[in-house]
Formats: sequence, structure tokens, C-alpha cells
Amino acid sequence: MAEDDLRGPGQGVEATLGALGATVPAVPGAQDLRVDPDKLLLVARVVNEQADALDDRVREQLTGLDISAPAQDVISTTAVDAWNRLVARGDASYATRVQEYIRNLRDLAAQLRQAAGAYQTGEEEKVAALGNRGPGNRGAGPA
Repeated sequence: MAEDDLRGPGQGVEATLGALGATVPAVPGAQDLRVDPDKLLLVARVVNEQADALDDRVREQLTGLDISAPAQDVISTTAVDAWNRLVARGDASYATRVQEYIRNLRDLAAQLRQAAGAYQTGEEEKVAALGNRGPGNRGAGPA
């Protein structure tokens, strides 16, 4: 089957890719991006609060994940050991993965706070470099 049979006459790969590329929006430039440090701090607080709440719930439930064998036969002890390693104990257990997720949430909150500080400092440096150029002060530069 020819390429045109699938797309219709004159609708080869180049035409299709060209039409598709025309529908993709342009990436905004740095001048189009506006960051509000206060919003970053708000998001950091919410992320940290959620990490704390999740940590509290996980700590309450962790003790219940580690189970004891119902009997001392080979099958029971082997199955329970495998369960405990998979779910409750060990570097690759679900409990360890959830705790790592909580640490990652806290790291994200810290990065957001750091970014807010960096943006705030950057804005203050820009204002200082430009001086007071508000209404009525046109042309006034740094003192």
C-alpha cells in the first residue's frame, strides 16, 4: 500500500509533519515567564504539609505491615519472610519506597523555597540596577 493511500493524495510524510509542526505552540522565552516568589513559598508549604501528613499516616501503619508466621513450618516462615522483605523491610520494600517518596516531597519543598529566595533576590537586584523608573521619574537611573 502506498503512502498516499493512507493519507490521501499529496499528503505524504513531509506534508503531515509540516501540518503537525504548525499546530505545536512556541516555547515561551525567558522574558515571558513570570515567577511569583510568594506563590512558590505557598506551594512549598502545601507540599511540606502533605509530606508531614503522609509521614504520620505511614508511621501509624508501618508496624502492621510486618507480620509473624501463623505456624513454624517451612512454607509459613518462607512466605512470611518474603512478604516482610517485599512490603515492610529491606531496601526495595514498599515501606522504604514510600519513605523515600516522603523525603523527595520534602526535598521538593526545600527546592521551591530556595527558588523563591533566588527569584526574590534577582528581582531586587533588577530593581536596584534600574533605579526608580516609576511614573514621574522617567529617565531617573541609579543614584
